[in-house]
Amino acid sequence: MSISDDKLLSNIKRQAKRLSKQLSIPLRQAQSLLSISLYKCDNWNHLRDSLKSDSLDNQLLLLAALQPNADIFLFKLLDNNMNNIITRFKVNFSDQKLNEERINIIISIFGIEPSDFKSKME
Repeated sequence: MSISDDKLLSNIKRQAKRLSKQLSIPLRQAQSLLSISLYKCDNWNHLRDSLKSDSLDNQLLLLAALQPNADIFLFKLLDNNMNNIITRFKVNFSDQKLNEERINIIISIFGIEPSDFKSKME
């Protein structure tokens, strides 16, 4: 990945803050939820260590680089994995949100407007 480790770590910190705000949960809980549900890591430290590693055996780690001006392949990676991410969110965070609401929350984690995401996927 051409983005520096520091940039990726900064991105996941922003993602966790956005998730915390979206769900009105403490930042530590948002970090854990993001790590487990989105990135399929064991915890926040595992996610950070994985991003610093040279090995990208978990392709979901590429999503740490997803932002509004990112390459289309990152948008497609999120889109292709959305159902599995939604399922992991349901398992790890109980709420009464509809799937469409969850999708919009997940998209907004990356600082992307849901309408922009949908237009890129068409």
